Amino acid sequence: MRKRRIAYMALGIMALLLILLLRLAWIQGTAGIHMSAYGGHSLKEMSVRQRQEGIAIDSGRGQFTDRNGLSLTGDVVWVPVLFPDVDGKAALHGEELARLLQTNKKQLLTRWKGLQSPLIWRDGRGEPVQIRPNEAGKLLKLAPSLIELVPYAKRYADLPNGRQWLGFLYERADRARELPIGAAGLERTLEPLLSGVGETFVSRSVDAQRRPLAHVPLRVSAPSNDHYPLQVQTTIDLSLQEQLEKLTEANHLAEGAVVVLDAGNADVLAMVSRPFYNPVRVNPQQTTDWSNHALKAVTPGSIFKLVTAAAALESGVVQPKEQFHCHGTYGKYGLTCWKKEGHGTLNLEGGLAVSCNIVFAHLGERLKPEQIQAAASALGLSRTVGWQERNLAGLPQFRPLDHEEKGAVFGSYTHAADPGVRVQTAIGQRDVLVTPLQAANLIVTLLHDGQVHAPRLVNRISYADGGTMLELPAHASPAPQGSHPVHASTARALREAMEEVVARGTGASLRDKIWHLAGKSGTAQALKNGRPVNHQWFIGYGPVERPRYAVAVLVQNASKHSANQATVLFGQVMDLLAQFSSASRAVPRSSS
Repeated sequence: MRKRRIAYMALGIMALLLILLLRLAWIQGTAGIHMSAYGGHSLKEMSVRQRQEGIAIDSGRGQFTDRNGLSLTGDVVWVPVLFPDVDGKAALHGEELARLLQTNKKQLLTRWKGLQSPLIWRDGRGEPVQIRPNEAGKLLKLAPSLIELVPYAKRYADLPNGRQWLGFLYERADRARELPIGAAGLERTLEPLLSGVGETFVSRSVDAQRRPLAHVPLRVSAPSNDHYPLQVQTTIDLSLQEQLEKLTEANHLAEGAVVVLDAGNADVLAMVSRPFYNPVRVNPQQTTDWSNHALKAVTPGSIFKLVTAAAALESGVVQPKEQFHCHGTYGKYGLTCWKKEGHGTLNLEGGLAVSCNIVFAHLGERLKPEQIQAAASALGLSRTVGWQERNLAGLPQFRPLDHEEKGAVFGSYTHAADPGVRVQTAIGQRDVLVTPLQAANLIVTLLHDGQVHAPRLVNRISYADGGTMLELPAHASPAPQGSHPVHASTARALREAMEEVVARGTGASLRDKIWHLAGKSGTAQALKNGRPVNHQWFIGYGPVERPRYAVAVLVQNASKHSANQATVLFGQVMDLLAQFSSASRAVPRSSS
């Protein structure tokens, strides 16, 4: 019995040892492979890290470029990393170190004394301090082993700009250890693709007393995945975007937007929103600056007369040569023309050229509500038009443009059958709402004989190794059920009317510009905090002979008695585009 008991115990111990050996083999093999495959670290790496001190220098988040490959995010800068001062050596050169690190000696040494782990040194605004090349050697010499300069991926420049379409990242205070997430713009709409698979970590080896090991260089470890981080190529031309931002500043544009679309396919080449925002310092609870005014719907005023004219031509309630007479007042609904003495006798084209309210009041009464609504929808208004696709890249709805508003023609509680309502609607007042993006796209639609394109902001998403993950081809905007495009003859008539606007109408000041231009002005009455203001518009294209760009300019909340600043800014934008196009032809650009 005793021998049998000993044999059972021996078998039990052997079985336990066998289980432990199998477990160890699984840990060393399968588990290590599993962690590495998903962007983590193998057991060997983890054991090395126990003898290292380090810090993340790149979150692994995907980056953005413009159409020519120029970086919009993730520029690499050299920043100082402070390591724990075990022996108190930092005090020897405290004054000089503080100067180079853009702080004072007391603050620097106090922070350094309490340091328990490596720290990227930041300025008073929380941004990593960038070290100039001529000061790098001096800094490292003053504090050997205590300071290292490392390449750091800085997401955005700490400067205000008008690129709200790009967005910003948000780090929740109650989740400080989690990586920031996209809170607006492309950063938000593409969040599932941008989040990445792990951080890039720079570290150094230390002994048991946390002193650096001599002659052991810094070690950089990154996720072993050739596909990530992804790179998103936008349709934006960064050079053009920057020049337009400067132009809006020079014109003291306080609130509004400028949108430039490629007349060929409606690609967004530039989109400037005012006021500017700083992506590094955004309070998500306040929407005063980071909201994209190019995608917000406001009252369009007389630019909507293009839609009314389209509805009248499509429904046959007017003939192009029919004569109207403007006395300055309409005689009902309290409607007057902006020109008090009236415009006299004029036809539809002339009425559009001089933006006569009386002509369009007549059309408004003749048209049915559904005819105005149908024309607006056919021209890409009262609905979102930005590029989108279903079930793409694992997303049920792939829609790069963030919070694009659809606008409206009639309010949900408006009695559209009332002729007074239709008259106000016909001149772009009452409940009519249009975004600057829709307004620019309306021009592209007319240039394509009524075909509505979908403005595209992203054209390619690539893997880190250069391979293509997604191509986002330009395409038409899906038409609402039952909607029909306007006839080519209608689009042609409206283009000819827009040429007349510049030739002898409300846009006559644009006749001396570099290009031959066409367009439509608009002034909408609105209220801001109970105070009467105007939304000033100008939309158009150029050059007329071979259209290259469609542009919408909105100046919001302008003084009620000020001249149309949007027309002036539109002309300057078009001159800039003419010069920009000449420079583009002279200097070869990389293909998009």
